[in-house]
Amino acid sequence: MKVNKRKSFSTKLTIYIISVCAAIYVIIFIMLYVIPKISQYKTVVTYAEMITEKVSERIVEQGKNIERVNSILKLEPMKNLLISEDTSLYRQVLKSTPELCGFGIEFAPEYKDYDIYVYQNNHQILVKKLNHSHKYFSDERLNARAIQQKKSYWSHYYSDTLFVKQRIFSRYEPLYNADQTFIGYLRLDVPIKEFTKFIRNLKLYQTGYCYLLNHEGIILSHPNHEIKQYANIWQYAKAKNINYDKIINRIIKGEEGTDKLNVEGNNFFIHFRRLPFTNWSLVTLCPFNEVYNSISDINDLILIGCFICLLLLFWIIIRIIRQVFKPLRQFATVTRTIADGNFNVPIPETNDNDEIRELRNSFMYMQHRIIESIKNLKKTTMEKEKFESEIRVAQNIQEQFLPTSNKLDKEHISLYSVLEQSKAVGGDMYSYLVKNDLLYFTVGDVRGKGVPAALYMASVCTLFNYMATSKQSSASICNTLNDYLCSNLNEDMFITMFVGILNLKTGMLNYTNAGHPYPIVQREQRENSMFLEEALDIPIGIMKNIYKDTHIQLYPGDTLLIYTDGISEAQNEARAFYGKERLLQFVKTLQTGTPEELIDEILADLINYIGDMDEADDLTMLSIKYLKSDQIIYF
Repeated sequence: MKVNKRKSFSTKLTIYIISVCAAIYVIIFIMLYVIPKISQYKTVVTYAEMITEKVSERIVEQGKNIERVNSILKLEPMKNLLISEDTSLYRQVLKSTPELCGFGIEFAPEYKDYDIYVYQNNHQILVKKLNHSHKYFSDERLNARAIQQKKSYWSHYYSDTLFVKQRIFSRYEPLYNADQTFIGYLRLDVPIKEFTKFIRNLKLYQTGYCYLLNHEGIILSHPNHEIKQYANIWQYAKAKNINYDKIINRIIKGEEGTDKLNVEGNNFFIHFRRLPFTNWSLVTLCPFNEVYNSISDINDLILIGCFICLLLLFWIIIRIIRQVFKPLRQFATVTRTIADGNFNVPIPETNDNDEIRELRNSFMYMQHRIIESIKNLKKTTMEKEKFESEIRVAQNIQEQFLPTSNKLDKEHISLYSVLEQSKAVGGDMYSYLVKNDLLYFTVGDVRGKGVPAALYMASVCTLFNYMATSKQSSASICNTLNDYLCSNLNEDMFITMFVGILNLKTGMLNYTNAGHPYPIVQREQRENSMFLEEALDIPIGIMKNIYKDTHIQLYPGDTLLIYTDGISEAQNEARAFYGKERLLQFVKTLQTGTPEELIDEILADLINYIGDMDEADDLTMLSIKYLKSDQIIYF
C-alpha cells in the first residue's frame, strides 16, 4: 500500500509545527505591529479628550464670568438702577466686562412699551431705547418655563444684524418686581467670535485642528475660512463628497465618542463631545498618517524581519523532519511487507541510539509476536468453529422440540406465539396441541441461559407433549413433571411453568401456575381484564406433590395472554422494570382483534420502553383467543 504524501505523518507534523510557528509569528506581529497602533490610537483619544477638557474648562470659566455679572446685576440695588435707566451704569458694566458685546433689559409689553440696549460698535459704547414695535423684543424669547421656574437660561446661537452685527448667544435672566410680577429679561450678549477664538489655535499633531458645531449642524468656529462659508456641515460634506451623516447625527444629538472619517481618500481620526453651558459640540480631527507616522516605519522593518525569519524557520523544520522520518519510512515499507504475509522480512538497521532504535526493537518484537499469534489464532479458530458448529446443532435440536407453527386457527380458538432468545439457545419454551376438543398448552422458563437451559427445556417439552395425551388435568401434568425433575435436576436448577387445558366447546380453562408470571385474561369488556393470580408460586423442581387445579370460565371474545419474565423484567435506560402492572394497563387499552395483533402491539410498546437497552433475558408470549362456545357452564 502506497502512502499518500499529503496524508503522511511527517507531512502532518510539518504542517503542525509550521502552523504553531505561524501562530507565534501572528502573536509577535500583533504585539509588535498591531498593539502599538492600538496604543497610539488610545494616546490620540486621550490627547483629544485632554483638549476637549481644556476647552470645556475655558468655556465653563467664561460662562461663570458671565453668570457672575448676571448675579451682580440681578441684585435689588443694581436691578433698580437698571430699571431706572441709569445709562452710566449700563456703560460702566459693558466697559468693565470684555466678554460682553452688548446687554440690556427687554421689558414685558405690559410693563413698559420699550427696551433698553447698550452695545459696542467701532470701539464706541452706544445706548438705544427701542420700541417693542421694533420687534427686538420677540415672543420666541419669552421662555415660559424659565418665567414659571424663575430661572435664567442660555439662548441658542443667532446672528445680530442690527447692532453688534455678528453671531452671538445670550444669557437671559427673568426679572420680577416686589410682588413677583414678571417685568422683563436682563439680557447679556456674548460674541461667539471672541468667546471661541482660542479654539482656532488648538492643534492635534501637525495639521490636526478643532472646530465648533451647534445642535443644528451650523459651523460656529473653524480655522479654515473656506469651510465657514458653508451654511451648515451637511452642505460642506455634500460639496466635498464626504460620508459624514452618521457622525453628524451623533454630534448633533450631543453624544461623545471617536470614529474614523474619510475625506478625499484620506482617513481622519475624529473625536466629538458636547460642551457645557451650550448646545455646541467640539469636534477634533487629525490625519491617521500623522498619528501612526512615528511607529509605522520601525513596525514595517520588524514585520519584514519576522517574515524572513519565519521562512528560514520553515525551511529548517522541513529539512530536520525529512531526516528524522527517513528510518520511519523504511520501517513503514517493512510493515507493509509483513502485512502482505512475509513475516520473516529483515528489519532495517539504524545507527541512532534513541527512540528510533527503540522503535526498531519494538518492530522486531512485534514481528516475533505476530508469528506466534498467527499460530495461536489458527488453533483458536478451529476450536471456535467446532464450538459454533455444536451450538448450531443444539439450536436446530431445540427448534425441533417447539411447535412447528406459531399460529393456530380452529373453529373455537385463534392462537399466536412468539419466542425470542437473548442467545443462540436459551431456556424459554412453549408448546401446545389439540386432542378431543381440548387445547393443551404450556409456557415455561428454565432458570439460566445457554446450552444447559436449552437441554432442560428440550426434556420438559418432550415430557409435556407426552403427558398431554394421557393426563386430564393441569395439576397432574405439573406434579408428574415436578416428581421427575426433583429426582433428576441439580439443586440450583428449576423451571417456572404455566400449564393450561382449555375445553374448546365450553370455554372452561383448567390451569396450574408453577411460579410463573401471572397470565392476563383480556375480557371483551377491556376494563374487566385481570391477572390469573389464584396459584401456588413455587417453580417445578423444588418440592413434590404440591400443585392443584384451578378453573376459570372464558367467554367468547376473551383472550388469554401467557408470557415469561423477559417481558415484565425488561429494563429501560434508567434501570426501571417494564412490570406486570404496566402490561395489564396496556392490555386494557388495546382494541386488537387477533392474538397476533395483541402480541405485536405489546412488543412495539416494549421496544419503545427499553429504548437502546439490549434484551437481557429470553422473551416468550403465547396468546389464545376464545372465539365461541356451544355451552357455557356456570359455577
